Amino acid sequence: MSSHVVSAAEVGGFALFRGLPEEARATLAAAASRREPADGEILYAEGAPATEMFLLEHGQVTLRVLRDGRPVIVGTLGPGEVLGWSCLRDEPVSLATARATGTVRLVAIPAESLLALPASGTPGGRTTMRRLFGVAALHLAAAREQMIRQEREGVITAG
Repeated sequence: MSSHVVSAAEVGGFALFRGLPEEARATLAAAASRREPADGEILYAEGAPATEMFLLEHGQVTLRVLRDGRPVIVGTLGPGEVLGWSCLRDEPVSLATARATGTVRLVAIPAESLLALPASGTPGGRTTMRRLFGVAALHLAAAREQMIRQEREGVITAG
């Protein structure tokens, strides 16, 4: 996986950090790295320590979990999406395995750098915290919809 420098302007190009003060974006950019994993390369594995969050610039990443000994695809993410946000929780372990699908370019930001921003108490830190909670809420809403669909599809009716 190749690695390249990321600028504050590039960090600000992602919705999660758009409009943040230059200083906050520069701090994140200094800690960030651009990665270009090979097709099929694993970014992180289910159950492994989660230490970075990824912002997907180009391509697709497939998320899989192991159930009953076999891999199950639980998501496919595209440009602009965030993955690896489990690094922000207590006992940060990856909840899925993320694998590059085709040509992928992403920005990796260490968890400690992300956690320091909301802890700063600055307006940019508060905005980041709200947006990170928004990412989590979107994932919860998607999981809820998936469970509702499964329940509907599992109902057998006469007729």
